[in-house]
Amino acid sequence: MRVKEKTVTALQVNGITAPGLNGRLRGGFQKLDWALLGILGLAFLVRLYAWWQAPRQGFVIDEAEYYQIASLLADGRGWGFYDTATWVRPPLYVMLLGGIFRFFGPNLEIVRLVQVCLSVATVYLLYRLAWRTFGRKTGLVTALLAAVAWPFAVLSYLLLSETLFIFLFLVALNFLVEYLGFLPGSLPEKPAKQNRLLRFLPPPNLWLVAGGFILGLSALTRGQVLSFVPFIVMWILLSRGWRNWRNWLPASAVLVAVFVITISPWALRNYQTYGRPFIDTTGGYNFYLGALHGRNGALVSQTLEAVKNHAERENLGYQKGLEVLFKNPANFVSKGIKETTDFWSLNFGADERLEGGYTRGFISPSWLIPDQLLGDTLYITVVALALLGLVTAPRSANGFKSFVVIWLLYNMALSFAFFAVTRLRLPVYYLLFPFAAYTLTHPREILAWLRQPFKLPGRPLKVKGLGWLAGLALPVIFLFIVLPGYLPADGFIIKDGGSLAQTKIGLDAWVVQQNTARGDELRKQGHYDEAIKAYSQGLDYAPATQIGLGLTEVMQGKYDDAIGRIGRASQDIAQSHLALGWIYLRQGNEDYAHSEFRSRQIALDVNSATWAWDNLPATPLPDNLLTLGEFDWGYVKGFHIYEKEDSKAGSPYFRWTNWRGEDGRQPASLRFPLAPGTRPASVSVRLNGYRPDSLTPPSVEVFANGRSLGKVQTTRTWQTFTLALPADLNPGREIKIDLLPSNTFVPGAFSRRELGVMVQWAKLS
Repeated sequence: MRVKEKTVTALQVNGITAPGLNGRLRGGFQKLDWALLGILGLAFLVRLYAWWQAPRQGFVIDEAEYYQIASLLADGRGWGFYDTATWVRPPLYVMLLGGIFRFFGPNLEIVRLVQVCLSVATVYLLYRLAWRTFGRKTGLVTALLAAVAWPFAVLSYLLLSETLFIFLFLVALNFLVEYLGFLPGSLPEKPAKQNRLLRFLPPPNLWLVAGGFILGLSALTRGQVLSFVPFIVMWILLSRGWRNWRNWLPASAVLVAVFVITISPWALRNYQTYGRPFIDTTGGYNFYLGALHGRNGALVSQTLEAVKNHAERENLGYQKGLEVLFKNPANFVSKGIKETTDFWSLNFGADERLEGGYTRGFISPSWLIPDQLLGDTLYITVVALALLGLVTAPRSANGFKSFVVIWLLYNMALSFAFFAVTRLRLPVYYLLFPFAAYTLTHPREILAWLRQPFKLPGRPLKVKGLGWLAGLALPVIFLFIVLPGYLPADGFIIKDGGSLAQTKIGLDAWVVQQNTARGDELRKQGHYDEAIKAYSQGLDYAPATQIGLGLTEVMQGKYDDAIGRIGRASQDIAQSHLALGWIYLRQGNEDYAHSEFRSRQIALDVNSATWAWDNLPATPLPDNLLTLGEFDWGYVKGFHIYEKEDSKAGSPYFRWTNWRGEDGRQPASLRFPLAPGTRPASVSVRLNGYRPDSLTPPSVEVFANGRSLGKVQTTRTWQTFTLALPADLNPGREIKIDLLPSNTFVPGAFSRRELGVMVQWAKLS
């Protein structure tokens, strides 16, 4: 039904324009907006592209902790992880992950698909805010900027709470903006007869209740919302006018009440467990660490972890931080100013950018280029335009502009008191898109605003006031802060140049290092002279180049040259120690090999077994018996570092199978190179499927060269299982035995490894 045009289209209250009822109906029941649908489709594709191209280098920042907690939760083991962890986190994101793991197993592909959808939904939510405030054109430009902004595409790939938090926060903000858009007197007591659609609209108070509920959910995702609630009350007060308390006090009371009810189950759970209601306890740790300029995290952890109760631990963190503050207030203030500046600055080395190793040619242009253009370049452009738009944009009935200013100042105050991390500014950056879009879509208004301080030609100069100065000064101050970290000028504040220079280094390194990649392929194919020629054209300072050359020299019998070359390569990486240990083992020097394989770098690198599998040639084993332990490198993949069941002399080694990959179906593999003419008939594996008493030991499916041999049921003790190989199995040069446990488990916060099943040895007969 079409609402008749004589319905009220706009209202004026206190000089502020509010959409009329007809406008609200049109907003709620729009025709399909193909431009918007196209932008949302683009947002989906950008996020899929980031997923496809992401240079995964293991979990970064807090990803591992979220993964581990969710795994325990999915196993039905409750929140016990927190009792031995450093802090208690808000539960909602963990519950999302745990729910997915419960129904689909630890499948990160499902998680990322959900997060991509949430991220695309935030683009729509931001469009709706901008459209409600500034109109459709500004809304579409806002959506376009948000659709292509690289940090938010990357966030949808990472296991971090920001994607869920931004989605919930924007849902709550949309509800509250809808509520505030109903200015007093804008809604008649009885809708006109012709406005039948109006009866289907929720009354303003339902928007308020929904906003308080979703705001509570966002606080259960990121605890900082708890301290932001008073500022939301301030926003309602400013939007409704403080002179008449009936316009803002009841609404604020309802909002706070619903918010408290929403967070109360988790707060009460923590009260029962730790003696004080709270949402999370990361604040004390972060305040203490921030007071120490973000350094000496080991001291902070050691000090706080001595206190077992999390509530008391958080109090101690704040106490220690205040001691540092009062001991040297000037130092704390200088730290705070630096952190506030860092809140806006570029950080090319931020972990969430996934660019580790770019100087060694590890990161491809397909990642570096969009990260530069849609990351740093777009960020600088958007924020500079948005700061101008924040000053020049007119006030609106829904108070969106006031909210963004309060949110921005609040987050800057947090960075002053705690510390600035690149991803913590993203919820602020996201809400600046509408104001950048306003600047882009209203050039005449912006130009007219800039001309306001001047009278007609020939008249004296007249400055309007602080607002006009702020409109010019804020973008200039921002550019002064951020451009040194962006410009390529070598030696200009940033010693090695800004992000443009760093991106160029990465692009050049990747192009040159393709020669090393070609050398690796030639070496594996046995073309050693050609491989050496290719390596000579790679980056000579990159350990990958020198290690590849060394492994090639070993195949040519030049052991001393290889040992000297790899020994001069970086000893801070696992690959150097793996290569040297393998060379010593080929020479029969088990003592030297033992020393290399026990290096700390190998133990800490979760990709050690995979690199050895791909790069260390394996030879046939005596009696086709593979004993897992310190000398099995190149024969195993998908396992943790070797260990012993006890410290007794002669106690056998074993390995735990590792996590099951992104899709939860990646097996652990054992390699058996075969001597000519060998045709084994069966495979035997010795397994132990230990689990805590609350969990059932897993079954294990066994494969030979990709063909299933069947499943075996493990127990909490060592057992040997023998399975027949298919008579028609064509082994070729080797047989690869794959083991796929039906499930994995995480022991807890004291040991965060994801464990599958223990393997002691395997044998072909």
